Amino acid sequence: MKLNRLIKQPPSLTDRAPHRVAIVGGGFAGLQAARKLAPRALEITLVDRRNFHLFQPLVYQVATGALSPSEISPPISDHLPRPPQRPHPAR
Repeated sequence: MKLNRLIKQPPSLTDRAPHRVAIVGGGFAGLQAARKLAPRALEITLVDRRNFHLFQPLVYQVATGALSPSEISPPISDHLPRPPQRPHPAR
């Protein structure tokens, strides 16, 4: 009798879904954490109330007209590595 077929083996590490990480805040620490965790096999979600990262030390230069607002507040997605593209399933 082949008993080993009846015993369900735990899934291997490659069969498991990736761990999920939620990062709250798109400030310097949140962006640095997302960059450091990006090479790992994780599903990363970064949550912030705004979709841009404001570099506050240069706000005075926007007020004086030396810089435009877009130069000190780029979108958060510009700071992060692009996720790998998944192929679309065949229809």
